[in-house]
Amino acid sequence: MVLRVVLMISLFLGTVSRVADADTLPNPSASDTLPNVVFLSPDTSRFWHMVAGFMEQVAADLEVEFDVLFDEGRHRLSYLKLVQQVLSREEKPDYLIIMWKEQVTAQILDYARRQSVKVFSFNTAVPEAAREKVGSAPREKLENWIGHLGVDNVSGGQLLARMLDQRARALNLVRSDEPVPVVALTGTLDSSAARDRSLGLLEATDGAGSELLQSVRADWSEQEARDKTSVLLRRYPNTAAIWSASDGMAFGAMDAARRAGLRPGNDLVVGGIDWEPEALAAIRAGDLYVSLGRHFMGGGLALLLVHDYHRGYDFADSGQSASMHYQFKAATADNVDDIAHMLAPENWKAVDFRAFSRVFNSQLREVPVSAERLMDSFSAALMQQGGR
Repeated sequence: MVLRVVLMISLFLGTVSRVADADTLPNPSASDTLPNVVFLSPDTSRFWHMVAGFMEQVAADLEVEFDVLFDEGRHRLSYLKLVQQVLSREEKPDYLIIMWKEQVTAQILDYARRQSVKVFSFNTAVPEAAREKVGSAPREKLENWIGHLGVDNVSGGQLLARMLDQRARALNLVRSDEPVPVVALTGTLDSSAARDRSLGLLEATDGAGSELLQSVRADWSEQEARDKTSVLLRRYPNTAAIWSASDGMAFGAMDAARRAGLRPGNDLVVGGIDWEPEALAAIRAGDLYVSLGRHFMGGGLALLLVHDYHRGYDFADSGQSASMHYQFKAATADNVDDIAHMLAPENWKAVDFRAFSRVFNSQLREVPVSAERLMDSFSAALMQQGGR
């Protein structure tokens, strides 16, 4: 299995600098036009700016007409309003790429269907409550909902909790026969990512290995995380680990810990999710133990899949599901320099993302589309540009 993965990554990387030639051009049934795509970012945070920046580079390589709009309201209703503004344009986009927002995305899909605009959702899971209206997978009930791409947030929440448990024990913050006391910071109520990461946390903190003292909502806000962590640390002075559903909230938690006279990385361990550049710096400094990530590339992968779909190469052909998933990867002191190469915009520019497109590479058309494999290939190409 390992050899097969290595061979597939080598196959992708072998085409990174190759320009498409005549025998790899799209088939006759493919669209002659380039897709017009609008990405609606759910907020203006550092993470989503990183997502948008990566997408812009993929769009440039694929010559996709691409636009990004940020939801400054950071709320499901302001997100819905943003969608309505885009779909009210005289010249509507061919595709919307959106993050699933609970309670409004079914409405968004229906509105886009009536405007003959196709939608690709990504980053978060489709909630159970919405599946009765839209189906359990794209194209089941709504043909204009062409695809979904999600990172496995439940397993990510589990992984983060287990890594914090192991690190707290390595630092001897608890006796070997005691559970690790954990407090947690999670995101907004309308975020399935926050809910699923918290579900993974609950599954991993059963009281035997780790014990969850309390989980509080900090709404993805560094300031709220700082304020609420201050209260939590006074309430639970024996806290050994802080689990955070985002790096931004982890920064607030670490600041609160310092104000309480504690040394993150020594007196307690902190972990987050997002691979923000500031998080990598905190890992190097020893303050933040771990950040889970690589989902910043999810928007770029979604854009690649939409491009190929538009040009005649459907990612759901050969009976494959139009809903795909991949796993988080952990950044720690052991691999932080490798991860940094993946986050460097100059390396995004150095990679030709046409190398991963079935439109431009005939040999890829024989390989079933796999989100996990494509993410591995993106990662390998970016690290190669960094000389790793």
